[in-house]
Amino acid sequence: MAASSLRQFVSLLLSIQLLIFSQKGFCTKYTREDFPSDFVFGAGTSAYQYEGAVAEDGRKPSVWDTFTHEGRAPDKSNGDVTADGYHKYKEDVKLMSDLGLEAYKFSISWPRLLPDGRGAINPKGLEYYNNLINEIVKQGIKLHVTLYHGDHPQSLQDEYGGWLNNRIVEDFKEYANVCFREFGDRVSHWTTFAEPNIMSMGGYDYGTFAPGRCSYPFGVNCNVGNSTTEPYIVVHNILLTHAQVVKLYKTTYQTNQGGWIGMNVYSLWYYPLSDSLADIEATQRVKDFLMGILEPLVFGDYPEIMKKNVGSRLPSFTQQQSELVKGSFDFIGLNHYTSSYVTDSPNNADLVLRDFSKDMFAKTRGFLNETSEGPPTHLLSDPLGLQNMLEYLKDKFANPAVYIEENGYGLGVIKTLHDTDRIKYLRDYIGSTLDAMRNGANVKGYFVWSLVDLFELLAGYKSSYGLYYVDFDDEKRKRLPKLSAHWYSNFIKNIEGVAYLHYEEDFKLRMSLIILLMQVAVVLAWENPSVHSDTILEYTRDDFPSGFVFGAGTSAFQYEGALAEDGRTPSIWDYTIYEGQDTEVTTPDIASDGYHKYKEDIELMSIAGLEGYRFSISWSRLLSSGRGAVNQKGLEYYNNVINELVKHGIQPHASLHHLDLPQVLQDEYGGWLSPRIIDDFKGFADVCFREFGDRVFHWTTMAEPNINAIASFDNGGFPPHRCSYPFGYSCREGNSTVEPYAAAHIMLLAHAAVVKLYRTRYQPIQKGKIGINLYAVWFSPLTNSIKDSIASKRAMDFTIGWFMSPLIFGDYPEIMRKNAGSRLPTFSETESQEVRSAFDFIGINYYFASFVVDNSDPPKTGLRDVNADMFVKFTGSKDEPPIDQFIPPSYIPNNPTGLLKMLKYLKDSYGNPPVYIQENGYGLGVKDVLNDTDRISFLSGYIGSTLEAIRNGSDVRGYSVWSFLDIFELLDGYRSSFGLYHVNFEDNERQRVPKLSAYWYSNFLKHGSVIKIEKTQGEEEYHAMQ
Repeated sequence: MAASSLRQFVSLLLSIQLLIFSQKGFCTKYTREDFPSDFVFGAGTSAYQYEGAVAEDGRKPSVWDTFTHEGRAPDKSNGDVTADGYHKYKEDVKLMSDLGLEAYKFSISWPRLLPDGRGAINPKGLEYYNNLINEIVKQGIKLHVTLYHGDHPQSLQDEYGGWLNNRIVEDFKEYANVCFREFGDRVSHWTTFAEPNIMSMGGYDYGTFAPGRCSYPFGVNCNVGNSTTEPYIVVHNILLTHAQVVKLYKTTYQTNQGGWIGMNVYSLWYYPLSDSLADIEATQRVKDFLMGILEPLVFGDYPEIMKKNVGSRLPSFTQQQSELVKGSFDFIGLNHYTSSYVTDSPNNADLVLRDFSKDMFAKTRGFLNETSEGPPTHLLSDPLGLQNMLEYLKDKFANPAVYIEENGYGLGVIKTLHDTDRIKYLRDYIGSTLDAMRNGANVKGYFVWSLVDLFELLAGYKSSYGLYYVDFDDEKRKRLPKLSAHWYSNFIKNIEGVAYLHYEEDFKLRMSLIILLMQVAVVLAWENPSVHSDTILEYTRDDFPSGFVFGAGTSAFQYEGALAEDGRTPSIWDYTIYEGQDTEVTTPDIASDGYHKYKEDIELMSIAGLEGYRFSISWSRLLSSGRGAVNQKGLEYYNNVINELVKHGIQPHASLHHLDLPQVLQDEYGGWLSPRIIDDFKGFADVCFREFGDRVFHWTTMAEPNINAIASFDNGGFPPHRCSYPFGYSCREGNSTVEPYAAAHIMLLAHAAVVKLYRTRYQPIQKGKIGINLYAVWFSPLTNSIKDSIASKRAMDFTIGWFMSPLIFGDYPEIMRKNAGSRLPTFSETESQEVRSAFDFIGINYYFASFVVDNSDPPKTGLRDVNADMFVKFTGSKDEPPIDQFIPPSYIPNNPTGLLKMLKYLKDSYGNPPVYIQENGYGLGVKDVLNDTDRISFLSGYIGSTLEAIRNGSDVRGYSVWSFLDIFELLDGYRSSFGLYHVNFEDNERQRVPKLSAYWYSNFLKHGSVIKIEKTQGEEEYHAMQ
């Protein structure tokens, strides 16, 4: 493609994107408490899809048994065992209770209760349903029971054709009578039929549902049936049956039992494909046909358009039947999943044969650019469609009481518990329900489909809708909660609960624009395949090498609290807080209170499946004066923490220094600016190795000394807040041009001295490893110019090379020596030898990447600090102007490719050292932190990048999430949360609550959950997939 043509396409893309995002939309915030007190949230299953045990304890075949055993399910499977609910109902009711369900919707198997369809009751069937109902009642969960979910006895189908014969009215009435009599004292809500409008089409028009009847050219491989008449006959008989059953319930049982009874219908919301009058009228016809089953219930007859188009093929009601059917409900149940488009098809009027679909004189399609007719091939998320449907029922059918009895999102069979797409879908549809209620719709409840994975009528086991994963390869049908289960539970229980809903008002316009954008993108990809080259990475915990450790971390000052307890003296960070220099007024005096709650937290680590825990030891807690006598209470605390970790099989990874130098040493001789600190740090380390080294096998001497040197002694953002004009932030003292280099130099010498101590005195006996941790940022050139490429290498040398070059080669990078000159200290020969190779591993803390642009012209004169010595400018985005100072971004972009490149850089530039990723995480605001799907997406991508780097030869040994729980963040106080567990800092007890990311990480570590991510190479982005 020519450059000008490419620019035109890109311009068009951008224009479309702007148009999409400028469309009017809105965001609704809600909690469980926004719904009325009598509104119920639940989940559901159905008998054939859930119970299994199809030939046990007297149950006889239903039409679905016959249908699936003929191999007519999409994946040739059947419901013989399915989720084995017949045997596992107690376990599942316990899951419902744990989840917080307020109601459970299930169906009764007609052939289990009455094996012959009439006559003698099967005592085992009766016992099963009584046991199930009693168990549900015991847990305080309301019962919503469906009498018929498509599975009538095969014997009645064989005897007289099932729903094609009005003889079934009396048999179904007898079956319903048994149910009301035996269970009605505990069942508050009865649904007579589930989805008769769609069951009639699937079973008698297309032949895709049992009993699989259809006729050419409408159906699929049917031997018997008549698609032009049978769907209408079946619906008519179901309506008459429903009316008789409602009459029975209202006259015989309702007064004493006090329950409600209704019917369920399947619904889609329909949009006209265009703004033409023909398409608008066609859309209304489709609504009348699909929802027309409600018109007899409300008005006593079918819609006029149905009577007109179908003619004599549509049965008619007698006056008596009309009066019986009219008003025969206390509520309407709605199964709603998606929306569709409609276009006029006037030529249907000329067809000799017409079925239900052709009688509508319309065509439907899921996407705007689809050419095939019929329902969507997969679910389109259009929550506004549900709101439209609920308001349509309000306006057209006199605002009946409505229960949304099924709403859910199907995902493929990939073994994943990471169903963030389902969470977003449910969150948005629940929000739409609330919006409809606020507009007057009389909605009484909402049920997720489904409680557990089960046999799906349209997909067998190729699609999963459950909140709980069921392992169908396991004879015991093990259940595991998906992220959506945890999300739904948190929402129902209102735990720190706010859910957010966002969708656009104009679904049709939005989808039209997206389709257009996709079409343009296809052209671009066709003519420029490198522009959009996507790859998909799937991985599980088992894909990582043996010995690889997954963990999470905290640090002493940020986590422990108890700043003035049991002999601890202030660190330089205490001094900072009390001088009010931190960004958050609240102090970390308590923080997460880890000093008192470590046992609880280690129990949470064990539950989460952590294999390692990275923490730091407070120098001023262990050695209150920075040297000399050991504080026994501090010694006891760290021994207790380490012993508790070991007891739970969790590897302790201990850091000696995480920026929290004792204030006494800062006051005495200037801390890291004086070489006197080397012996004091060595003395502190000696105590740690001696007291804890028999159980700690991974020691990190220092955390982020490269960033510590800049933040503490150049820009003054970290304590002891030393800097000088014009480089720092309101510092009273310091010299930004020399002190960062001096501090870093002394840190390297102190590190080397400690490593030498460990290797000579402790390592031969304790067999541990020791290393250092660096803050790592991947720097990419802003442009393809040679100057920017060289500038990015300079930035790497000044940040990573500052410490890695001495550790590998014994001296600082050549470019640092050149640019910093005499301000950069030098190593003696002895020092060079001691520093070189003074590590067993390198720890890196990695969060984000940045862009670099050359800033070497004109030559720099006068005062320079570390940033100026690099001769570069920085920017977090190509859309933002570069600046002289390197400043972390206000939000962390999700670009795991940067980590992949960083690990490759360490491998190629420094001899492939063993690496532990000791911090990687994603900060979110302090509100609504439990539903942290963005964090899950972030971690998914970065762990995936780690695996890619390993496969490319990088010697990565472990990965630790920052942070295990919410803590005091050094750059943001309590205004940002990185934890897998939420900590309520307004609660004196500092209650911990798992976020979705905690469940996700645990599922990944313990249950073999498959993580699937899509990498867009041209954009260097990852997107979590299902």
